[in-house]
Amino acid sequence: MQISVTFRQIEPSEALKNYVTDRLNKFKRYLDGPVEAHVVLGLEKFRHLADVTIDSNGRIIKGREENADMYAAIDLVMDKIDMQLKKLRERMREKGDRSRASAPAMAAEESPELPPVKRKRVEVPVMELADAVEIVQRGNDKLQVFTNVANGALGILYRRQDGQLVLVEPDLS
Repeated sequence: MQISVTFRQIEPSEALKNYVTDRLNKFKRYLDGPVEAHVVLGLEKFRHLADVTIDSNGRIIKGREENADMYAAIDLVMDKIDMQLKKLRERMREKGDRSRASAPAMAAEESPELPPVKRKRVEVPVMELADAVEIVQRGNDKLQVFTNVANGALGILYRRQDGQLVLVEPDLS
């Protein structure tokens, strides 16, 4: 894997470069053929930016994250890249193995049918809890999904029917 790390508006650090390289090397198992990875680490005002582009046999995988801490931004963008690579691998597995399609169909007929579920994909913004509270209180939405600036964790804030606000912080470990 060919990895290049570029620093913008930030002092080049061997520790950051090694951290990024270690995290990217874990993705080798998902990738085939010659792989090039370009990482840009930068600082804009008080935000640390991590931008990753991976080219594997013509497939481009990109991710960009920002956070108050550089290591947290790197972790977040690597999680994004990991999810994209897992989805890509799953699609390739489904595409290559058509015989599996008949087995789940038979199993689905035997199990009780679930009601239809509406799916909605949303972008998860990075914000403070106070900002999420303000959005829920003034808007029509009863739910706000966000990444907490304070700790980099996923937060789900919703308004109950009695008007109280509830913050859900999943434990992903």
